[in-house]
Amino acid sequence: MGNFFEDLVHTVMESTLTEEEQTAVKAKFHKLKREVIEDVRTVFPHGQILPENSGRGIRIKLPPRPWGDPKVDPADVPDEPGLPGLPDVMACFGTYVNNELPAYLVYVQEKRLVSRQEVKRIFRRDVVAITEADIAKAIEEAAGHSMPTRDEAIRAIVKGKLKYAVFSHRWLERGEPSYRDILMSFRPTGYDKLMNFCHKAQEYGCLLAWSDTCCINKDSSAELEEAIRSMFKWYRDAHVCIAYLAEATSTGDLGKDVWFTRGWTLQELLAPCIMKFYGKGWIPLSNSVNDKQDTQMLDALSQASGISHEDLCSFQPGTRNVHQKMMWAANRTTTRVEDIAYCLIGIFDVSLTIAYGEGQRAFYRLMEAIIDRCDEWEIMAWAGRRSADSAALPESPRYYRALGDTRVEMEVKGSSVNQPAWRGDRHFVMTKRGLQMKLLIVHLPSPSVKLFEGTGGKRVECTQYGKCTVGVVDYWCFDMSGQGVLTAQQDHLCLLLRSDPFDPYAELEKVSTMELLFLRTDVEVKQNLEMLWL
Repeated sequence: MGNFFEDLVHTVMESTLTEEEQTAVKAKFHKLKREVIEDVRTVFPHGQILPENSGRGIRIKLPPRPWGDPKVDPADVPDEPGLPGLPDVMACFGTYVNNELPAYLVYVQEKRLVSRQEVKRIFRRDVVAITEADIAKAIEEAAGHSMPTRDEAIRAIVKGKLKYAVFSHRWLERGEPSYRDILMSFRPTGYDKLMNFCHKAQEYGCLLAWSDTCCINKDSSAELEEAIRSMFKWYRDAHVCIAYLAEATSTGDLGKDVWFTRGWTLQELLAPCIMKFYGKGWIPLSNSVNDKQDTQMLDALSQASGISHEDLCSFQPGTRNVHQKMMWAANRTTTRVEDIAYCLIGIFDVSLTIAYGEGQRAFYRLMEAIIDRCDEWEIMAWAGRRSADSAALPESPRYYRALGDTRVEMEVKGSSVNQPAWRGDRHFVMTKRGLQMKLLIVHLPSPSVKLFEGTGGKRVECTQYGKCTVGVVDYWCFDMSGQGVLTAQQDHLCLLLRSDPFDPYAELEKVSTMELLFLRTDVEVKQNLEMLWL
């Protein structure tokens, strides 16, 4: 019908108007058509009111603007066979976008969400323009620091073309723009915060931006799981992390912001190489381009988080220093119980399936994954509520306690064995029977042994348990003989143990205490170790 009426109008015009009059009318019509299209683009920037699969609403398909129009969306321009690009560059481009970029990003020039496929179309011309000279220049410039391969140089160039910023902030109680809000062009209360973030991202030369509020399609369990498991990497690979502390006004009160009490912001603080902090009203909290290179900011961040300058600037994920990392998370909270485990996946660099609804068991599964790769006795330095799945493990990070000077490796006095020494069982493992670990068993009371509770100024001698059994965790070992050594006048971390008095075959079990227990001997003790399943 559209073609019939169009042909009818042209027939009438040709029979009643001169050529000049026809040209003038057509010019006015096309001008009006362009104005209407621009108005529709403004009202519906995504070309739709409701998603296509909703079965309701309308979808507005607009004719693409011609290439070269300053308002053109590069994503609307199809791939051109005349622009093939260098084969290895294009291969790297596709691999990088498909595997290392988030599934959705905000294209800051248009303030709209784009998928990985759209990112390819938007930046294809920039990547096609990469030449052999650009690759040679990148290799030459890096030669003073390292000698990159051709593939490494190409990846660095491609990554530079696709710079993106990430957002770190405390979510509003309500009103944060969601994935669906952005698709539907809805602007809730938090939309202005998102736009301010995009503006700051653009100041850092980023055409792409990622926010955890709107760039995750939470309707898809697969996409949500990918986002949670990849989030640390996305923050690490980002060109810059923009952190917004809504309650801070200066570095002096920075530590009072609720941002430092949330679980997810821990990895958002540790992962990025470049961070910029903004306070209330989006006022920068320093004059530095990178706050991780600003001494005053680092002092404030370290005091607020309890994390050293070195870890703030060059943190490496993994299962080393597990106790220290748990201490960083001990005073942080999350809205969902499971998130206190999921927000630590990237920090410990372990793989964990996401299963909302499992409750506290999520942290138990995280500990299982950590134990598979950890050999540090300090992982047992916790006190308080135990996990429902294991008496050997805590319910959450909040039950880890400071060790003080106990962790310092000390030379064993009087020992004539000149061999490398280590402390504790380095081969403990989680089994069906429980946590399998070798301990040095001590029965109390004993005239040469004292039991203490707590650390630092709260350390007091403990007599409340009377006749009891403890298992020392951080004994010294000098060989593979199966014997452990307790050094005189040195505190040793121990676990309170008990067995069922009515069952002669019952095994020793760990008993939860409210504070850490330490054992100190007046003389050196050397005895065989015992294997327990806690």
